[in-house]
Amino acid sequence: MKIPMNKKYRKGLVMDPASASLQPVDRNHYIQQWIYGAVEPAILKVTDFMYNDPVRTKLYNKLATPKALPREVVCSTDAVCRFIDFIYSAEADNDCPRMAVTKCVCQTATDTYAEPVWKDMALLYTANLYTTVKHTAIGEPYHIIETAEEAKKMIRKFDEDRLVHTIMYCHGNGRWTFVVCNCDDTICVPMKAYLLGRRDQVLAGPEIVAMDPSRCEGCATCGKCIDRCMFGANAIGPDGKSTVDLSACMGCGLCVTTCPSGARTMVPRADYQHEDTVTTKILLG
Repeated sequence: MKIPMNKKYRKGLVMDPASASLQPVDRNHYIQQWIYGAVEPAILKVTDFMYNDPVRTKLYNKLATPKALPREVVCSTDAVCRFIDFIYSAEADNDCPRMAVTKCVCQTATDTYAEPVWKDMALLYTANLYTTVKHTAIGEPYHIIETAEEAKKMIRKFDEDRLVHTIMYCHGNGRWTFVVCNCDDTICVPMKAYLLGRRDQVLAGPEIVAMDPSRCEGCATCGKCIDRCMFGANAIGPDGKSTVDLSACMGCGLCVTTCPSGARTMVPRADYQHEDTVTTKILLG
């Protein structure tokens, strides 16, 4: 995969969380993103292999994740939609694509498919990179998402499909934010790793659920919040109504968007730890 270092290609953008603005990219971002993109399928294959066996899982969970590799912050649908509005509305002195979408990298890397397949949403310099190069590491094209409304429509559909939104970044730095991923709990490799005990890559988001038990319809007739939560944060209480384990809530909001009686809402997380990388100034407005 050849990196074309022409003038048009260098017009990418990065997010600066400190100023909540978009800034020009440098070649370092492109080169390192290209290198990571080239090896990402292999990393995902190896990781998936390690988590398909209990003995290998225990061994792999003891290994520290290099700082350069991605982390992902879990976000609600509303938070991601605010993020998308920022991406498309922030002023910039060039016409870099703001977002582009391709097939799920985890699915293509592990050759395991389930709908929806087109759900890997590249951002800013990454969108520019993969819509410019002739070939990508996964062998799939990236299509530019022209408007914020188109991107938000996709995000809302992913919520309906019980996918958890995450915003991914490398190097522990928000200027390396590069993709919005939409994760399931069976094929998505980082999510599978989290659910099997690895806690250093999938991170709790800026919101947490709040519940009004008086409005809960009860699990005998509903229970949708329990079915939708892949983190095991919801359970049936002694009175037949759902309960929330706040220590397990990652802030995805799937239980909130499915609750028919409005018993659940999302509120800011008091101990959110990733303000310097994925800022609440954008996610929560």
